[in-house]
Amino acid sequence: MMKHRFFATTMAIGMFLVFLGCAGTAGGGSGAGNPKDAAAYAKPGFYTQLDDGRLWVFREGSKELEDYRTKGKPAKHTVRPGAGPGGITLRGPDSDTLALYIATKPGFYVALDDGRLWVFEEGSKELEDYRTKGKPAKHTVRPGAGPGGLTLRGPDGETLDKYMSAK
Repeated sequence: MMKHRFFATTMAIGMFLVFLGCAGTAGGGSGAGNPKDAAAYAKPGFYTQLDDGRLWVFREGSKELEDYRTKGKPAKHTVRPGAGPGGITLRGPDSDTLALYIATKPGFYVALDDGRLWVFEEGSKELEDYRTKGKPAKHTVRPGAGPGGLTLRGPDGETLDKYMSAK
């Protein structure tokens, strides 16, 4: 009998604590820096829209963004709970769009290729070569070092170090 009361009390306290943790934030995250304006989450190349405490993310100029604007929320989409800035939940048309949004940092160009994140400094000769000639034969690889455990690839270790230390 004593074991059952202890178990019931422990469960009640645990559920109360879970409720308090969930009730404190709209996006399911820490609540730190969760502004009410989607502009606070803006990144170049992406359209963001707050909806019910979640951040919808689309690539600028994409068919998915046009459909969202004309038809509303897509029935089929990807969700990343707590993966956005300040722990906000992200929603978007596909996982690549969300991964690129998360990985985008000022001063860097990022591209997903076969599940790996290519990183170049904006305006660099290496970026121009990548755009015109494709992937460089000689490059540096950092397995699992990127956001969400993505493998990073770049022209050299210095570029990847700068990217990893950038905010």
